[in-house]
Amino acid sequence: MSNIIKVDDLDVIIEGRGEETIVMIHGWPDTYRLWDNQVEVLKDKYRCVRFTLPGYELDSDRRMYSLEDIIAKINSVVDAVSDGKPVTLLLHDWG
Repeated sequence: MSNIIKVDDLDVIIEGRGEETIVMIHGWPDTYRLWDNQVEVLKDKYRCVRFTLPGYELDSDRRMYSLEDIIAKINSVVDAVSDGKPVTLLLHDWG
């Protein structure tokens, strides 16, 4: 079962029932769907959080976003889902 919340105009998908939260951040040119298989494996033990960064969906605003903009979006998501606790960031293609 998944829950979708809005954070800064982003759809944030939350799946899983664990105490620890993993925030999954895709790279270029992917979307949140990159993490489908990992969520299936991890959701029994972890709370998996994923979203598509702004500008990555083909039907979204395709303008350029600065690194500061992207970091602010990630921070907003982490703040919204962390309940003040540490989270694990799982990143793909961030060099």
